Amino acid sequence: MNKKMVLVAVLLVNMVAAVFGTDFEERITEKIWYRDYFNEVIYRKDRNILVEHQPRLKAYFDVNPASYDEVTYWCKAPGRYEDAFKCFRLRDGGYYFSICTRGFRYKAAVRKVNPDLYELELWDVRISEEEYEGLLERGHDMKFALNATDPEYSLFFRFDGEYLYIYLEDGKTLYATYCAYDESEVQALQEAIRTNEFDMTKITFPRHADGTCDYESGGGVPGKKIVNGVYRAKENLRLRAKEDMSGETIITMRAGTPVLILSLGKEETIDGITDNWVQVETLFTEGDFMPGKVGWCFGGYLRNY
Repeated sequence: MNKKMVLVAVLLVNMVAAVFGTDFEERITEKIWYRDYFNEVIYRKDRNILVEHQPRLKAYFDVNPASYDEVTYWCKAPGRYEDAFKCFRLRDGGYYFSICTRGFRYKAAVRKVNPDLYELELWDVRISEEEYEGLLERGHDMKFALNATDPEYSLFFRFDGEYLYIYLEDGKTLYATYCAYDESEVQALQEAIRTNEFDMTKITFPRHADGTCDYESGGGVPGKKIVNGVYRAKENLRLRAKEDMSGETIITMRAGTPVLILSLGKEETIDGITDNWVQVETLFTEGDFMPGKVGWCFGGYLRNY
């Protein structure tokens, strides 16, 4: 290979690395990314849901019970309860992102695995015990960073419409899910949390790349807070008298049986799936199955109609 070809090859490699890094930065900085549980806050119109996800808020209210519903507490800087992902360029030209209150520097040559998946190589992922405990109080379990024996580490970022999924180094273990907001929506969200009054004309729920929305009738799954719409049983599924695995079986629905969601029940993790129990009514289907049966089933075993 002559010198000219070598030079061209080097330039191409540098251009690809730059494009990949710029592409990621453009996608990550065009929106503001909040943890997915803020969708639940908006959907239920209840700021106190934040207390369930951020232990330090609960600890504060346990110590100061009289402050639990005081407007003054929520009116303080949003950094008290904010849980957002941020990415930016440092003055020295380096690349940096922060999860909650902890930031990590990453290499400029972001690897683009496929059109929506990126690998970020971190210079040093290790955190101290003190940092770990502080993050844990804010709802982030970064044990992978606490136990890291080597400084360098990779995280994988997958875009799905207005959703961002962050995976650990194995590329399979989901660390956290974030959703996109624009600046006006962030302002509306922070105002809603301060006042506990939600103006739904100023905030829209995020959508996946296929256009579906987890918080609208007919999209997503019941475990993502849908309380109406028609779904099908993924497999043979027991319809129970109460929202519990010990509930008396009313009937066993065959795989594919359509059901109408009537109401949302408690959240539970079954077979590694975290979802809600839902009260449903069976609809007409072919065969000898009788429609009109009402009972409870686990939402994780339902799929879109």
